[in-house]
Amino acid sequence: MTDPFFAALRERRPDVDIVILPPADPSEPLPEATAAELSRSAQVVDATVAAIAARVPEPTSDGPRWEAYNSENVRRWTQLEARTADGDAILAGLDQAFRDARWHSTVVVKAFHRWTASRADVQIVGTWSESHHGLVVTVTGQLLRPPANVREALV
Repeated sequence: MTDPFFAALRERRPDVDIVILPPADPSEPLPEATAAELSRSAQVVDATVAAIAARVPEPTSDGPRWEAYNSENVRRWTQLEARTADGDAILAGLDQAFRDARWHSTVVVKAFHRWTASRADVQIVGTWSESHHGLVVTVTGQLLRPPANVREALV
């Protein structure tokens, strides 16, 4: 970050991750998603989860499922968890694989290992704690606004 405030904060507190979040709600309502857009989002997230799960030893999964984002929007969501002593190597391998696939991907090591990867339609956050051997990877799809009757069926 080149902003002087954040640069000074980073220098004084290197153990703190600075995360700038997007606004909680889109500034304008999203256009209504079609069945094809909902299907594509599910396919993309589910395929991403499958690619990650193939590299994680004996993962347990919460999802995939549609998650209510607010009163109108949903997004596809899955969380994988595993106990492993090799979480650092797994995250490094995932980082390289996703970089090779032209995703924006980074691993940061501080108190724990944190891997983030993203592209326009999917965001991934993975963490691994060496002391607990706990690996958690969350995959989230893009925000969509389905028709109200479809939303009720999804969530």
